[in-house]
Amino acid sequence: MKSSSLHLNKRRRTYVRMLGEIQHALLEALDEEHASRGLTRAEISRIIGRDKAFVTRKLNGESNMTLQSLADLAFALDRPVKIGLPSRRAAAGSNRVEAQPTTSMPGLKRLPPTPITSDDGVTTLAA
Repeated sequence: MKSSSLHLNKRRRTYVRMLGEIQHALLEALDEEHASRGLTRAEISRIIGRDKAFVTRKLNGESNMTLQSLADLAFALDRPVKIGLPSRRAAAGSNRVEAQPTTSMPGLKRLPPTPITSDDGVTTLAA
C-alpha cells in the first residue's frame, strides 16, 4: 500500500488523535487500577453488564468508542472523565499555547499541558 493512500486530512487526523488519547488514558487507568485493586477486563465487563469481548474491543480500538461506552468504562474504573478543548493559537515566536479563559462547570477539572505537534513538525504545549 502506498503511503500517499494513508494521508489523513486535518479533520480526520484530529479524530484519530482524540481516539488514541482516549484509548491511551483508558489503558493507563486500567493498568493503575489493576495494580492497586486487581481490576481486570472481566471485572469491568461484569460491572457494566457487557461481555468481555465488548470491553476488549473498546480498549483495543477495534470498535467505535461512543460517549456512552467511554462513560461506562470510566464508571467501571471509578475514574472521572475530563475533557479539555485548548486553543491551538500560539503567540508568534513562542512554542507555547496561550491559556484561554474558560467557563467553569461543576465537576470539570483542568487537564495538564498536552504536547501537540503541528503539520510543520513544531511541538507546542496546550494549556
